[in-house]
Amino acid sequence: MEYTSIYGYIKIDRDYHKSVDFIKTLEKDNTYPFINTNMFSFGDYEVPYYYENILLGFAATYKYFGLDTSDWNDFILKMEHILRNIDFENAQFHVESALGDYTLFWTNRKSAVTEKNEADFLSEYRLIKTEEWYFGFGKRSPFIGYPDDETADPDQDLRNNIPDFIYPVPKK
Repeated sequence: MEYTSIYGYIKIDRDYHKSVDFIKTLEKDNTYPFINTNMFSFGDYEVPYYYENILLGFAATYKYFGLDTSDWNDFILKMEHILRNIDFENAQFHVESALGDYTLFWTNRKSAVTEKNEADFLSEYRLIKTEEWYFGFGKRSPFIGYPDDETADPDQDLRNNIPDFIYPVPKK
């Protein structure tokens, strides 16, 4: 049986309560891959139980996830809907499956650390620019999103393994 686990975090920039309140509005999702409130953990917003940024956790298991490009597209679009409505700095989700291991990464353009010119930033960090955020594949530092070169793997990029996958994902 094909079994996939997806786990990761959303690093909150400033507004913890707005972010959690939005995630709590998610209803039961009847469209695969399912994403609902109960798949998130909210951490603690009181000092000293976090330092600087609060991390919201996410975890889910799916049966037969990723066998069709629509699974990836739908998961990404659902996560981007959440990110669009919360105050996040960056987010990273690891996908472990029989098809391979992948990591999806978003950093908010409003809070991204871009000390270099943007073209150099995009190239060095291996990111794709959209109107709202920068997106990339592969394991990243949760602090600034720098790719982890020790584990860099071109197979982490879905575009190299799923011929019809494109990013940004076309909206339905």
